[in-house]
Amino acid sequence: MLSPLIKNIDLFLDNKPSVYALREKAKQTLLSTGFPTLKTEAWKYTPVTVLTNKNFNIDTSDKICGDTCCSHQHQQDDAIIEIKFCKGKLHIEEYNTPTGLTITPLPLALYENEYKKYIFNSFELEKHPFAALNGMYLEQGICIYIDKNTKIEKPLVIKYNQSSADSLQLNIHNIIILEQNAKADLIEQFSSHNSNSYFTNIVNEIYLKTNASLTHYTTQNESPNAYHIVLNAVKQQKGSNYKYFYFASGAKLSRHETLINLEQENARAEIYTAYTTKKDTLTDITTNINHLSKETFSNQYAKAVLNADSTAVFQGKIHIAPQAVKTSGHQLHKALYLNDNATLNCKPELEIYADDVKCSHGASCGELNKDQLFYLTSRGINQQTAKEILTNAHLEEIKALITDEKIKDLLFFSK
Repeated sequence: MLSPLIKNIDLFLDNKPSVYALREKAKQTLLSTGFPTLKTEAWKYTPVTVLTNKNFNIDTSDKICGDTCCSHQHQQDDAIIEIKFCKGKLHIEEYNTPTGLTITPLPLALYENEYKKYIFNSFELEKHPFAALNGMYLEQGICIYIDKNTKIEKPLVIKYNQSSADSLQLNIHNIIILEQNAKADLIEQFSSHNSNSYFTNIVNEIYLKTNASLTHYTTQNESPNAYHIVLNAVKQQKGSNYKYFYFASGAKLSRHETLINLEQENARAEIYTAYTTKKDTLTDITTNINHLSKETFSNQYAKAVLNADSTAVFQGKIHIAPQAVKTSGHQLHKALYLNDNATLNCKPELEIYADDVKCSHGASCGELNKDQLFYLTSRGINQQTAKEILTNAHLEEIKALITDEKIKDLLFFSK
């Protein structure tokens, strides 16, 4: 029996030559592999039947939301390059882009053969069923191309406003390409200002050529009844740098997966995560970093605050290929329990097939420091406020790693 998520696929598949073959490939892959179960190792802690049994609708119209849908957002800000999706639909606008930057809606980009080769090329489709589902509905998305030797001074900000996306399945596929020596900051903001139920399914395929550098930030604060699944798949060439910050505090079920292939020497990747789980929610953070060449570097550092009756999953894997000598890979997860009823499933992994490497992984968990809590309450601070001060301090270590104050304002203070 087909999942309601894919029952209406034949209504969506059409004869557009630019996307038909890609959609059909994704469809056949998913029909062959099916959705993951608790027997699927990569999904053993994250039951998705609550999602796959839901009947979310697909909006096949060409209608773009009206201005009122985005009235709560910033007006166009000259300090950023803004890209907006509302209810999964891209706002078609004239982007004021500097020389060396091209922003193209995905359907137009796929008419160019040079962009087609980047679709499904950064990951194995059969290992990522929700990415295959995304590919079956391949239409919405953006292609960001930065030419060689180009430094983009303004942050690229992608805003996903899902406030009016009730009962919808929203599939968005983005391609980000940085050519040799290119440099940019990319911010993704997921938000909803109500409690609607919907399913956001995002795939970002990121390609960093020789000595390219991308700092990537995501804030996820969606509806408490939303479902949120993201795959960031990154391929890095010689001397490239990828730094990723992820901040999450929303959605009933969320899974944020980052897959990085360090394909050539001196490639570097860093992932920093701060997340808070809320009552009756499940938050899954999964990372997979493959060191495929010598003298590559990776670091993963995650901090969590776990509230009552919530579940968190952290799966972090570092794979060192036989040829990846003189490689360094590190991973650490620290969790703060606010209640005994919170659950954390933590699975750090190291696969090392090379000598002369430096690798480490670790995990810790604990409660609020009672002495610190007593100190704050003895100074006249009520207990709830004191707990908030201490939990914010726990996560602040990750935020403090962001040295650009303008970026911090965009991430944590924009309305």
